[in-house]
Amino acid sequence: MVAALARQGVRPRCLVRRTSRLDFIQEWSPELAWGDVTAPASLEAAVAGVDGIVHCAGVTRSLHRAAYRAVNEEGCENLYRACLAKNPAVRRIVHVGSLAAWGPAVAGRPVQEDHVPRPVSDYGRSKLAGQRIAAAYMDRLPIVILAPPAVYGPWDRDFLKYLAGVQRGWALMLGREERWLSLVYAEDLASAALACLAGAAASDQTYLVEDGQPRTWTDVAAAMGQALQVKFRTIHLPLTGAQAVCAVMDLVARCTGKPALLSRDKLREFLQPAWTCSSAKIRKELGFASQYTLAQGLEKTCRWYREHQWLH
Repeated sequence: MVAALARQGVRPRCLVRRTSRLDFIQEWSPELAWGDVTAPASLEAAVAGVDGIVHCAGVTRSLHRAAYRAVNEEGCENLYRACLAKNPAVRRIVHVGSLAAWGPAVAGRPVQEDHVPRPVSDYGRSKLAGQRIAAAYMDRLPIVILAPPAVYGPWDRDFLKYLAGVQRGWALMLGREERWLSLVYAEDLASAALACLAGAAASDQTYLVEDGQPRTWTDVAAAMGQALQVKFRTIHLPLTGAQAVCAVMDLVARCTGKPALLSRDKLREFLQPAWTCSSAKIRKELGFASQYTLAQGLEKTCRWYREHQWLH
């Protein structure tokens, strides 16, 4: 998002914590506002005087529901209260939600904006709560909700784990049932956020965004192998084995204090038949079109990982 704004000639102001890594954004020389969405007093100075806000702070993995609530729910309330207090004339706020707030696709129908939410995880429930808070402020602030499915691209360490496995020669699948998913490359998501910032029709609206092509995990693994130029084997982990692995990872996470990529809560998400959605509304109303196919996005991602020695 920082890079996308900088390319538009905008110097972004970034809300950053004292523990935040800043090396990846220094290239674009953003203004820094020290604070935290869980610290309401730090937000008023951060939002004062800005033309637009992209709210993408969020917790995606946690050992405790309280952390999801503190950031994904209460953090939204704190931010929008600060906006009303210090910058009620802000031109546009883009609230970055998640497909997880709606839950998986039902009966093979990709999720659309008007579908009834049925989140299946603590993360999804917290994102739904945050989106409902954003919607509750739409009568006082020019908020648009932008909700992606799984996002991949440079700087992301979760997707890196899948790529690293394929590079080592294996792709792990849970069970033997094919599962479908929608994806969006990070640069495309940033472009969609820019469209929401500028689009005259965007206020008070909710948009899902994806790259236009749902795929199976088998398709994704094959695309990873092609991007990495390696051959790999597919390993099917029985569901009972996956549950046992998650139980062990949950135990390790509690001991180390570091949330695991695959927990019992996350397993409920992984086992859904389809995490697919449609970006027809944002294409129609804002003219957004994804610029990257999965192959192109993975090629750029792998190149970045190798240049930064995250992959060898």
